[in-house]
Amino acid sequence: MTCARTGLKLVSSSSVRRLEDEIYALRMKMEQSYVEEETFSSEKVIGLSRLLDTKINEYMRFTNHRGKAQLS
Repeated sequence: MTCARTGLKLVSSSSVRRLEDEIYALRMKMEQSYVEEETFSSEKVIGLSRLLDTKINEYMRFTNHRGKAQLS
């Protein structure tokens, strides 16, 4: 469902929890890849880092919007 006022997709708390779990799992996977590759500059570590950044940005957009809605 999309919010008519903001045009943002409405996300349930269970969806937020899944996103938090995905962020946690990606972070653990990135850390493990770093240990295996022994460098931050490997393609595997960089790819996971970029995916993690995308998920964190998605989470932040939702939580920032949610906080603003609660102030209204």
